[in-house]
Amino acid sequence: MILPVSVAFALAGLVGAQESTSDYQNPKLAKVLLYTYTDGFRHDSIPTAIQQLQVWAPYYNVSFDATEDQTKIRADNLAQYDALLFVHSSGNIFDSAGQTAFADYLAKGGNYAAIHAASAAYLEKPWAPWTQTLGATFDHHPARQTATFVKEATGHPATNPTPDKWTFDEEVYSFTTDPRKLGAKLLFSVDESTYKENNVVAAQGKPHPIAWCQDYAAGAVLKTGGPGPGVPGRSFYSSLGHNNSTWMDSTFMKHVMGGLTWTLASNTTRVASGLYGGTEPTVRTGATNNVTSAAAASWAPVLGSDQTAPPPPPPKTTPTSSAGPESTGGASTSSSSGAGLGAQVGVWGVVVSAFGAALALSF
Repeated sequence: MILPVSVAFALAGLVGAQESTSDYQNPKLAKVLLYTYTDGFRHDSIPTAIQQLQVWAPYYNVSFDATEDQTKIRADNLAQYDALLFVHSSGNIFDSAGQTAFADYLAKGGNYAAIHAASAAYLEKPWAPWTQTLGATFDHHPARQTATFVKEATGHPATNPTPDKWTFDEEVYSFTTDPRKLGAKLLFSVDESTYKENNVVAAQGKPHPIAWCQDYAAGAVLKTGGPGPGVPGRSFYSSLGHNNSTWMDSTFMKHVMGGLTWTLASNTTRVASGLYGGTEPTVRTGATNNVTSAAAASWAPVLGSDQTAPPPPPPKTTPTSSAGPESTGGASTSSSSGAGLGAQVGVWGVVVSAFGAALALSF
């Protein structure tokens, strides 16, 4: 019996997820809308990304609702979500009512995370609530090739699981502007000596930005008097994630889930009560783009979920390996220190093969 690819992917992701130790420890269940609508180039890794995120979600007390339906971007529907996650969304991704709803969501303290081609949304005609919240707009990328990405920040959930120098096959994005000018904190850059690039964009600054975060989403326009907490939510963006095999890599998934759950700790949506006990937020410690509160009538999150999370799936005994980096396509876990992090694709293959053999014996 041959396992369907989707089953193999799910099993492979499960192995990596079971090995995950999350920086985010919240007994509340975060609800996140996963939006993959495209009005431009469409990545074939979207189905893999959705499946992997669904596999990893329970280990972080996150629940994803995946959609490509533009009519789901409405204020009444978005009110239930602690964050919005955009994976490979490209082009004009909202209709006019959706643009209004997205801006309203940001104004009420909603959190935002985006991956890879999401920076190509509103490419032809930048729209400030989107482009400023993401932090920059895609300019171009050279041919896909191996490159080395450099950790620029320590102690962040999106960088804690990764090596200091992270080498793998990727589309290396360049951007039209420097996200640091909006107050973004750089999480990863790329070592420009490790790949071939014929069109350097000076406006994006140095070191060349690859992933970053904003303590306060720069595209949020607050409304005096509320409703909401009176401060914007957080924003996280990573330009990594082009390949299917990258989404199968446990280190990459910890990077993505770490960035997402960092936004969930903003204390601007209901899920944060599990972290802070409902206390009013002040200016965030170490914030790189502090903003003036719009003085909500009374601090009270109006977005998200306050449900208690169900117990995560029980961990299962899985093989361990010190195997080297994935040979083609995926994210390498090699680092300058030589340390190996996360389950490798080779390990996943062993588990999937064993499971397939067991199924074959059963039929």
